[in-house]
Amino acid sequence: MSGSVRVGNTIDGKYQVIEALGKGGMANVWLARDERLGKLWAIKEVKPNTGGAQKEAMRQAILDEANFMKCLDHPAIPRVVDIHDTGAEVFVVMDYVDGTELGALMREQGHPFEQESVIDWGIQLCDVLAYLHRRNPPVVYRDMKPSNVILRDDGTIRLIDFGIALECEPSRKADGRVVGTPGYAPPEQIPSPSSGERLRLPSEDAGIDERADVYALGATLYSLVTGHVPRLVADELGGSSVQFCMRPIREWNPQLSEGLERILTRATQADRSLRYASMEEMRYDLMHYREMTQEWRDAQRRKITRFRRRAAAAVCTALAGCACLLCGAALRQSNFRAFVREAHAASATAPDDGISDAERACMEAIATSPASIEPYARLLEVYEDDFRLSDAEDVRWRKALSHAEGLEKNDGYAQLCFDAGIAYLSYYGLDQAGGSVGNVAVASIDAAAPWFDRAVEACGESSGHGRQRIDDADVQAAKAYGVVASFYKTVTRAGQEGRGASEAYRAFWDAISRSLETQNNVPDARKCAEGVRVRLCQVAVEALSSNTYLAGFSRAGVTREQAESLLASARRCAEGLRDFSQASEYQQVFGPVFEEITAGIKTAEQTIQNVYANPVLALEAQEGEL
Repeated sequence: MSGSVRVGNTIDGKYQVIEALGKGGMANVWLARDERLGKLWAIKEVKPNTGGAQKEAMRQAILDEANFMKCLDHPAIPRVVDIHDTGAEVFVVMDYVDGTELGALMREQGHPFEQESVIDWGIQLCDVLAYLHRRNPPVVYRDMKPSNVILRDDGTIRLIDFGIALECEPSRKADGRVVGTPGYAPPEQIPSPSSGERLRLPSEDAGIDERADVYALGATLYSLVTGHVPRLVADELGGSSVQFCMRPIREWNPQLSEGLERILTRATQADRSLRYASMEEMRYDLMHYREMTQEWRDAQRRKITRFRRRAAAAVCTALAGCACLLCGAALRQSNFRAFVREAHAASATAPDDGISDAERACMEAIATSPASIEPYARLLEVYEDDFRLSDAEDVRWRKALSHAEGLEKNDGYAQLCFDAGIAYLSYYGLDQAGGSVGNVAVASIDAAAPWFDRAVEACGESSGHGRQRIDDADVQAAKAYGVVASFYKTVTRAGQEGRGASEAYRAFWDAISRSLETQNNVPDARKCAEGVRVRLCQVAVEALSSNTYLAGFSRAGVTREQAESLLASARRCAEGLRDFSQASEYQQVFGPVFEEITAGIKTAEQTIQNVYANPVLALEAQEGEL
């Protein structure tokens, strides 16, 4: 497609433009719907406003950024799923992130953010930047600032705009460009020459490394928690410069934490050797910022002093001391068991997506013994009580797991991860209006995938599953569900990288066929939860009712007989779920989903007829078999 894009236009024959998300001199961003999948995407339309060699260089830079982002795989980084280059303009199709830039949000509200929120965002940003820094070669983001961070309604953040990210290969230094946003970028990235001093480009020194992102993140958090941002100031010669007065944060607001002040001061040191050496180190301090105050340190000193004074007496009362320790451990264990009992006895019902008494008891038990499996398992049951796993519950679940140091060493960890994957697969994305065969099913399996992967990873390659207490059937199921969950991403990425997608299609087909067949044939006592079987039916019906997907399966060697066999399995599975979907307690949630599955089965019958009657696809399938 060429020319100006307008609402209602179709890009690349499949993306229908719904509305404008943002417009600029060189680029426009549109919200579009994939007419084949029904999924919403953000499409960045870039039209270089220069000519000749400069236009070609700019176009290539756009393509380089898009191709670079295709290789990234992190929840906080929007995926690039398609690139359409018309020659006149470039369209980059990426995840649609429904949220607000932190910079715009702060301007709109007219005051800085709460300290706890800023620290939480800082921890999330440390995670995504550490992911970039751990890549081979390491990637330095170089453009951290509030306007490049999107805050979603669920409290999670997304990092956008990778136009100046730099891959730091050992054999080369920085690219020599003075890039970044003055005020947020560190001195070695955008040097400020003093009087009589020549400007040194980054490529003239040791190059840019991960500590540039440490500085920029510190400056970003400083702005968010104080409300003070870099400002453009005119000088006496008619020019201008950027000023960012980063006084200690408690001079702006005495109520802010001394620990956070220490963290931001260290992160924004002009001498990078004095900054945090890694994002992991900065993240640890943000997680423990309360322990970095002088008051806390003085308390520790007082404890040490009291300990030394009592050391002599403790020698004489060693047995009593041991008894006290044992009593203390027994008391903690007693408290833990009390919280667990309360978690099982308390109500799991909470109005308006609030926190139930059972969930509070689970959180108390987790705080008492964070490496114990039982309260996490009960917490999953609480979230599943209403047959929905909401976005708010998803956030609270992940936060609970983020503090669970040592949990992965527990022999029940693999089973917990498998159960979490089942919960997401069964209940995530369902609202009061029910689900759909399209977006909701994809969202649920995409959210479930990391938990199945963790379950398989915890078991390792040994036949004994690494001493994890988990049935072999669950491990095999996790592997199968993992294949199903990653199918859409795998197929999209294969197309982007110029590889054939047949292997991904075939793996998906084998996994979903095997899973449905197993569920149909095992005794009722061994079947998966009904919600999981509903999801399996959804995915199978979507695969069979979509001309695009079924054509891909045909090219991968799936025969008409196999397609009809899978449809028969899906129909049999759906028939076995009919009573479940019509039961009064499940009707509101699963009834609409089941109706769409039933309608999809009828559509699939015609789709199979259409696809396998296509002579071109039949020839391609034969060539694929050869």
